[in-house]
Amino acid sequence: MYIIPESFQQFISLECDRKTFIQNYLNNAGLDAPVISLEGKNHIYVKFPQNQYSASFKIKTVIAHYDRVPDSPGANDNSAAVYSLLEWAVRLSKMQGVHNVRLIFTDGEELGSEGVVSQGSYPLAALFRKLGIMNDDVYVFDCMGRGDVPVLTETVLPKGVSQQFISRFCDLEARAQKLIQSAGGGKWFSLPCNYSDNASFIANGIPAVAITLLPSDEITSALRGEGVPTWELFHTMKDNLESLTPVSFELTARILNQLALMKTFAG
Repeated sequence: MYIIPESFQQFISLECDRKTFIQNYLNNAGLDAPVISLEGKNHIYVKFPQNQYSASFKIKTVIAHYDRVPDSPGANDNSAAVYSLLEWAVRLSKMQGVHNVRLIFTDGEELGSEGVVSQGSYPLAALFRKLGIMNDDVYVFDCMGRGDVPVLTETVLPKGVSQQFISRFCDLEARAQKLIQSAGGGKWFSLPCNYSDNASFIANGIPAVAITLLPSDEITSALRGEGVPTWELFHTMKDNLESLTPVSFELTARILNQLALMKTFAG
């Protein structure tokens, strides 16, 4: 069974400099982690060896926000996903062959209450658009520390999007469903959830999906329209280490490992 490392407790301490923690973790594993500074937010980009990429397949851009609201440990929102991705980055760096993963830790997701353009990832997605990076498969991981059921966020696309965008988004959504269904042993759901960084990419014309986790009994509550205890912990001091379930880290690792092996032909 997965044991949450002591360093995770350092990461969720209120005094932690999370940007420095992430960079040091990756640097200690031999990975460069430069910062992309955009409009006052510091996004961290993980550099993998070039021989782990192939132009024959789509790039899979994988994102998790590392910021958190003040005075909350943010253990689930969003430290669990970030830490799982850090561990995955180390595994990817040792992987033989092609994985085609572009990994970014974003800043400023929790500042997006005034709409999508106020999200820290919005300028990042706009940069993707400016550079013509429009065909990635974008996977956003948010709140992966509680529960045994992978959940694909239901997405309401903006009015006026093109049929081409809808087709591309539906293709990505189908791949994401297949991924979490396989990793979850056939157990998965799609539920309406709050937008994460996927909103910024969708607003810039780039298909993006968001994946989270919930306990089985809370899925039932959500389907009944009742309160979801996991979501009620967000942005409070109760979003702490004791609220997490180690099985969630195991499930997240399975999802990520299968994602690394997924290959979709470009074009």
